[in-house]
Amino acid sequence: SVLGDVSLENGYAEALIIYGGRTIKGVGGGVCQVSTTLFRTVFYAGFPVVERYSHAYRVSYYEMNASGSVDTSLAGLDATVYFPLVDFKFQNDTPYWLLMETYVNVSARTLTWKIYSTPDGRSVTWETTGPQNVVPAPEPVFEENPELEANEMKQVDYAAEGADVTVTRTVWRGGQVYFTDEFRTFYQPWAAVCQYGPGSDSPKKLARKYQICGGSP
Repeated sequence: SVLGDVSLENGYAEALIIYGGRTIKGVGGGVCQVSTTLFRTVFYAGFPVVERYSHAYRVSYYEMNASGSVDTSLAGLDATVYFPLVDFKFQNDTPYWLLMETYVNVSARTLTWKIYSTPDGRSVTWETTGPQNVVPAPEPVFEENPELEANEMKQVDYAAEGADVTVTRTVWRGGQVYFTDEFRTFYQPWAAVCQYGPGSDSPKKLARKYQICGGSP
């Protein structure tokens, strides 16, 4: 109801989305950066999460901290949305109104989400298993693309390890446990995909030349 119909007519642009087992260009790509930021804000604020879905695979920038370093403790704290099937919902279980504001810093490439309300004394602690049962990414996939020249190659999808993560959150109020919940995430192993033009040399040879899809000189 907040995002509305994700369409070009409503002002959404095309960017990368996960659809049909592949990462492709689609309308509304990037919206999950908003839903993930909201999920984390709600998570740390201690509100009950009613509906949340993770991405199919581990998206590297969701595991980066404020300094830009990879922090695997952030795995399992993403939330995807895809109108109208996949949504994110949380509950305001307080008797007070919430005021939500967002701030975008284009030059710093940051999004900040703030929730204002009357404090009710709740606080949050949490722990994570971190990525477990890690599964290596599958072998790269090579496919012909008639729009490319012979011996031209480009990478259109990127490898990611599969893993399971369980995040446990405890919400406290008045020095006592108010509620505890778990967020279980099962990330699929994801294959890199490279495309090459008709009449090209061996795809693996091209991958080594371009140093993509697992190819190295």
